Amino acid sequence: MRSLATAFLERSAAAGIPCEIVQGDRSMAAQAAIYAQGRTTPGPIVSYAPPGDSYHNYQLAFDAVPTAYLSLPNWNPTGPLWARIGEIGTALGLEWGGHWSNPDEPHFQLTAAPLSELKAYWNKFKAVMPITVAPSDAGIILAVGLAGLWFAVLRPRMKQARMLR
Repeated sequence: MRSLATAFLERSAAAGIPCEIVQGDRSMAAQAAIYAQGRTTPGPIVSYAPPGDSYHNYQLAFDAVPTAYLSLPNWNPTGPLWARIGEIGTALGLEWGGHWSNPDEPHFQLTAAPLSELKAYWNKFKAVMPITVAPSDAGIILAVGLAGLWFAVLRPRMKQARMLR
């Protein structure tokens, strides 16, 4: 998740929307405390997920807020920047909480494994299940295409340019 969160921050900044990660990994105890506050507690951190039902509990989620919204009440939940950063996260392959029936605009998660499997592993081993994320087929096709472009076009041109010197 660290590399995805870093890529998210870089792309958001490049789009003119600097963001800050305000929450990442969350223990079961921290999840229980947030959940116990209820869903109507004033403030930006509210959860509809009891402990074990959040990807935060398995190191597969983060909450990011545009820095322009950090000092605003409840992080300005109707602000226009949310949709823009939602698109950035979605383009990285993350699920965005802004699309949910109870929107959670700051939330991004990688649903690399179903919650049921993550919970079963946690209940058995009291540890976060190790997840390895393989590149998508589109990513592999892009990498192979770029390699082909390098070997078929760019590399020969660079060799030719060196010969002309």
